[in-house]
Amino acid sequence: MAKKEETDSLQQSVQKIIQEVSEDICDNYCIYRNTVDEDALCDAIRNGCSCPLDRLQ
Repeated sequence: MAKKEETDSLQQSVQKIIQEVSEDICDNYCIYRNTVDEDALCDAIRNGCSCPLDRLQ
C-alpha cells in the first residue's frame, strides 16, 4: 500500500514539474527567441491557442 502511495506521489510531483517548466517555456518562447517563426506558433500562443508543450501534460 505504501509503495502505491509513493508512486502516486512521485507521479504527481513529476506532472507538476512538467507543467511548471512547460508553462515557463511557453511564456518565454516568443519573448526571447529572435528566430523566424515559420509555424506561426508565437502568433497562435499570443492569440490564446495552447502551447505545443501542453501536449506533454
